Amino acid sequence: AASKAFVEARGYQHSRSYFRMVIDLNPDLPEAVWPEGIQVRGMQPGEERAVFKAVTEGFRDHWGFVEEPLDEMVARRMAEIDNDPRFDPSLWYLAMDGDEIAGFSLCSSSMPEDPGMGWLNQLAVLRPWRKQGLGQALLHHTFREFYKRGKERVGLGVDATSLTGATRLYERAGMHVQKTFHNYE
Repeated sequence: AASKAFVEARGYQHSRSYFRMVIDLNPDLPEAVWPEGIQVRGMQPGEERAVFKAVTEGFRDHWGFVEEPLDEMVARRMAEIDNDPRFDPSLWYLAMDGDEIAGFSLCSSSMPEDPGMGWLNQLAVLRPWRKQGLGQALLHHTFREFYKRGKERVGLGVDATSLTGATRLYERAGMHVQKTFHNYE
């Protein structure tokens, strides 16, 4: 309350809120149930461009989305990956419908402030595959993979008023809000 009063007294107004959502992992995690025709696999070397193109498509409905030219995005994201000690390509899961990326779960091995927590950086299902259970299957797969690697928790960040209903998906998968962040402008 004091921080809110402090920034509002200086003319700032609340613009958006975000949640950190977390699930505690245990051996009874549900198995992923994949929609018909979907296979999950890790990203292969050389597929980065296709993954980043899918990221653009998957987040097109996100609040504040601004499309970046693909070549620029690929160069920027590859530089980020090259300088991220937590990057582990085996934690980038692709839900494939034949040769097409239908959805993805792109993760990091941990959070700097909580090494026991795996971090889900980006999860999306592309429009043609939405409303078929693919998002939940990706979450369940991700949770089980982190559990196998000895993680105690998995966390992610999400727009509190997600236009795609992401917070409801995460709650159905067993996640809860651990922390709320408020942005002011």
